[in-house]
Amino acid sequence: MGTYILQYMPHVYIFIINLVEIKVNMFHPKSLQQRTILFILMPIFLFLTIAGIFGYRAVRNLLLQQWGETALANLERTAHRVDMQLNRPKQVLLLLEGLDERDSGNGVRDFIIKRLKQEKGVVAVNVQWLDNHIGRDVHSMQRNQMMMMMDGENWHSNMGSLEISAPVYNIEHEGRTFSMVSNLSDENGKKTGRVEVVMDFDSLLAQIVKAPWWNVYEAYVVDISGNIIVSTGKNKLDGEGKDTSLFGNRGLLEQKTHTALMAKNAGTVFGPGQPPEEISGFYHLKEAPWTLVIVAPGEKILQPIIHFRLLYFLTAAACIGIILVFIRLMITQTTRSIKKISQNASDLALGIFGAPLPVTSSDEVGELTRNFNAMTSQLQKGLQLQEAMDIAREVQLTLLPQDDIIADGIELSGRSIYCDETGGDYFDFIVSEDTPGKLHILLGDVVGHGIGAALLMATLRALVRSRIHQPGTPAQMITDVNRELCLDTEESANFASLFYMDINMPAGEMVWVRAGHDPAIVYHPASETFTELKGKGVVLGLDNTCEYSSSRLTIGDEKICILIFSDGSWEVENEEQEQFGKKRLKDIIRENHHLSAKELLRCIVTAIDTFRGTIDLNDDITLVCISMDGAIFHESQRKNHE
Repeated sequence: MGTYILQYMPHVYIFIINLVEIKVNMFHPKSLQQRTILFILMPIFLFLTIAGIFGYRAVRNLLLQQWGETALANLERTAHRVDMQLNRPKQVLLLLEGLDERDSGNGVRDFIIKRLKQEKGVVAVNVQWLDNHIGRDVHSMQRNQMMMMMDGENWHSNMGSLEISAPVYNIEHEGRTFSMVSNLSDENGKKTGRVEVVMDFDSLLAQIVKAPWWNVYEAYVVDISGNIIVSTGKNKLDGEGKDTSLFGNRGLLEQKTHTALMAKNAGTVFGPGQPPEEISGFYHLKEAPWTLVIVAPGEKILQPIIHFRLLYFLTAAACIGIILVFIRLMITQTTRSIKKISQNASDLALGIFGAPLPVTSSDEVGELTRNFNAMTSQLQKGLQLQEAMDIAREVQLTLLPQDDIIADGIELSGRSIYCDETGGDYFDFIVSEDTPGKLHILLGDVVGHGIGAALLMATLRALVRSRIHQPGTPAQMITDVNRELCLDTEESANFASLFYMDINMPAGEMVWVRAGHDPAIVYHPASETFTELKGKGVVLGLDNTCEYSSSRLTIGDEKICILIFSDGSWEVENEEQEQFGKKRLKDIIRENHHLSAKELLRCIVTAIDTFRGTIDLNDDITLVCISMDGAIFHESQRKNHE
């Protein structure tokens, strides 16, 4: 027995030691975070959290209920104004009930139609009569109709079904209109005609748009089929001015709201989340098959309680901060370590990289020290990479033409602006070695930007320059370049657009190939008109079987200004997310075409910088301007021939 006990005694001793260590670790945390959380922050947090949850839920529910009641009241007021505007034409339309073709001689029908046209919002009245109603006391009809017209009382008849169409863009009336269509019948129920009242939808919409909630919340007008007739701007409109999206297709809240408005005339719907991320309210119009819907973010509705919650947590944080003052003596060693890290961080900000800090603990401070050492190492590598990028930028800029080309009657200038250190745009001017007086002009735009695009740009430039001095037409040259480039882009699926132009001075013509690039803009000062150098062709690097074609233009005696550009020049956005656009480019050319090509490019770049303000470029900008005076050009060629 004694031998047995001695044999297992070491295992029992190890078990007791481990148990003691577990108990010590539970009640004596090693890290500052563990001690603070376990003994100080956890009790305070639990108390404040429980108290805050009950108060927050009570106030939240009250605010949601009040918002729902207010939203329905606002919708009801707006709907009432719209219904009032629709109701008056309807009442006048009812006066046509019972009239036939013979009543036109008494002027009753014409009077009612004239009165209908005078109603607010009515832009046209179309009436079709069937000559099938006889045996009626015309004078009695005239008297009764006129009395009801003058009294203006609401009355009802056995009028045929009244249909209200969806708003569409009406070219004749230059705006959106909708129609109220009714089939008329006489006292015996026999059909006597059809009347269509065309109303201005924008005039009716003004009753809704001027409502305060329309510009505050996300709002819609939805028809009975769920089509969004108009909204506060999130849905695009088609060419007829009608919204192409359906209400209920975007998110769970819209689906629940659509289901609710199909079942009830008014109500509110809460979206997912506690509190709900969004809340909607809806109200049906009485005089049209349309529904007003507003959607509000829960955060906006619960703004007061959110402020309360913020104040609550700020107060709790202040209390915790006061408590932390009393444990300062417990973290003296930690403070010294943090000060050391802070000092090294200050040196690092000045560009001084010291030796790695020693890691003296396994708690959060030790982890911070290890991370700081890793960060310092990464910063050193980052600076080295930045230096390499600067060198790459300098190398790339040397690949671009350094000088403009100025000859008799022609001037070429180019400019590239990269949004990163390097870019994917480039331009090139090449003087032909085989044909004197022939210029090759290129502007390319590689997809994306940065170092990857710059490398592909350099490849494309090398392919073009190696092929341009070989025999073949411009179309054959671009076809060969595309075939070679596809070998490099087959795996990466990268591509580039290119505009290539030959100006053959002896022949007096321009030949160009457009490989998926924006057409060049040509300004004719004599007629103050613009044309474009278009052409078919896909981008380079996608299809190695593509055969490109060229276009040509004879150089006349007039002065022209040609601008070749990358899409980054007109897609620049300002702080309102408005694009610079091609129209502004044309306006600058029209106003400054008399300047040199270089000065004209400077005007364009200045206008772009002014337009975007403080917004960074999101794409490279490359511009090439060709200023040509045909008369001087041809005179120079004539003298050369002589």
